[in-house]
Amino acid sequence: MWISSGPSRIIKRTVGTGGLAAGSLAVMSSDTAIKAAAATTDATIIGVSVAAYAATKVGELYEITSDTILGAKYTGSTKTSLTDADLGKAFDLSSDVLVNLDDVTGGCCVCEGYDNANKTIFFKILKTKRMV
Repeated sequence: MWISSGPSRIIKRTVGTGGLAAGSLAVMSSDTAIKAAAATTDATIIGVSVAAYAATKVGELYEITSDTILGAKYTGSTKTSLTDADLGKAFDLSSDVLVNLDDVTGGCCVCEGYDNANKTIFFKILKTKRMV
């Protein structure tokens, strides 16, 4: 996952259980940053990991705001590509680095654009946990 456009600043947080990989979408859990998972609620998302960090280390994350557009690979077995009809539709995560096109229940990744040739979705997370 990566920042495609929009404001971004670096924030530092202690990394929790499981660590973070470079490009992981991170959420807050027990005052630590951990990898986002399927069915993550958007209000807990704080940023994208700059690099790989082990648990208990202080990690740097690109903070996400409502203006940030993210890019990520997508996956899906029933829905395997995006169309203009999907613009504005919210999809769920499949993992900390993948968006699941088959899951639109409670999705937090709002489609802003796509590149089907590279199986990539560009999206916003409209509600984030701003860590100031």
